[in-house]
Amino acid sequence: MARARNLLVLLCDQLQADCMSLYGGPVPTPSFERVAERGAVFDRYYCAVPMCAPTRPSMMTGRWAHQHGAICNADARYATVHDDEELLIDRLQDAGYHVGYDGIWHINRRREADRSGEYAHFRQGHFPYRLEDQMLRELGRDPGEQRALVINDNDEGPEDTPISVPAPATWTPGAASHPDMTGAARMARFIREVPEDRPLAAWCSLRGPHPPLVVPDPWMSRFDPAEIERPPGLDEDPSSLPRSVRESPGLQGMIGWGWDAWAEAIAAYYGYVAFVDHCQGLVLDALEQSGRLDDTVIIVSTDHGEMMGWHGIYQKFVMYEQSARVPFIISAPGIEPGRRSHLASQTDMAPTVLDLLGMEPLSRAEGESLVPILDDPNANSRPYTFVEYNGWYKGGYQSRLVAGERYKYVYDHQDFDQLFDLQDDPCELVNLAEDPAHADALAEHRAALTEWMDRTDDFIRPSLDSRKRG
Repeated sequence: MARARNLLVLLCDQLQADCMSLYGGPVPTPSFERVAERGAVFDRYYCAVPMCAPTRPSMMTGRWAHQHGAICNADARYATVHDDEELLIDRLQDAGYHVGYDGIWHINRRREADRSGEYAHFRQGHFPYRLEDQMLRELGRDPGEQRALVINDNDEGPEDTPISVPAPATWTPGAASHPDMTGAARMARFIREVPEDRPLAAWCSLRGPHPPLVVPDPWMSRFDPAEIERPPGLDEDPSSLPRSVRESPGLQGMIGWGWDAWAEAIAAYYGYVAFVDHCQGLVLDALEQSGRLDDTVIIVSTDHGEMMGWHGIYQKFVMYEQSARVPFIISAPGIEPGRRSHLASQTDMAPTVLDLLGMEPLSRAEGESLVPILDDPNANSRPYTFVEYNGWYKGGYQSRLVAGERYKYVYDHQDFDQLFDLQDDPCELVNLAEDPAHADALAEHRAALTEWMDRTDDFIRPSLDSRKRG
């Protein structure tokens, strides 16, 4: 495969693959499809953790959260990566790349280990909750609509903690002033101004479609709530779900929501997805205008997914496909365009980028380069990939996911397990973990999980008898 010289990573936050036209969904994403036409679309690419602060370091290090140290959201005890972790962005900085990062960062390092001041451009973004408060007031609504109080039973005991809920509000100042548009414009300008003799490494990490759902027109009005289809499992009985699901903040916060409210929220979310696709299109335009398009590795992805009503849940924090399986599109010189059904992980991103750029791998990365799969769509796939979850805020919950060719096993460290047949039950509505007819599949995936946990030095060890947990 020909080697590339530059890197452009287009990240969204909390993007559900299933809603995108590229993955068969209702939201047109023409900018992302521009990348897909030149590259590979992965259909079974999983996040490392279905939550921001732990999973973004996994993209940069090629390592699992229980290895790099940032296991969940909270203070330094839970959300800081170890000082000796090697990041992809730092490797490129050391190699002489003109490095730029704009937007949501969520890689927490101690001040002594932080290197963001060395990059040619670094601007960390934040979610515009206060701006949505302003928009809601303009509409005569209560800013409290965008938050719910939930019980978070963490390592320090139960706490009442606020969580975002989907209260849509139109961004009235106009699209040009929206934080995602201004961030994309800064990154487009950065790309145009890169010195011609320097290779480029740029990340445009937009806030959307993560809440708050504050979206400018015409995107906010693009989808009619009356035409939104009900997500599978919307009315599922929470008592039938394991503890890490039934007590997840995204389920607790939505108790009592009727379909009319859900439909309005989903329509606004779809509009937000279309808007961030439009914003990232500005960055792609700048890359093409710079003359670097044909010599650049381009990645389109997200940190984790979004449930948006599936199983009655909002946000992430759970192991269902809409939360854990994410879009991943990659183009580079010599890639055979088309779909890839191979199992892959966010821990593969950094190894793949370095391989495509002809650079040495990160010394401790657990992920693998996807270049053999990019070279040959018929290459063998790994048998499994994994996802971990260690609680939302200050720990409290542990679950692990094993995705295989057909089945998916979810281990809940405090409660009972789930086994889904993704071929016959893609919506994950029937738990087969106690079905004797699927005992072999359960044992196979449990064995794969145990081997992975031992090999990667996970800080929990599985109890394989769910009746003795909790």
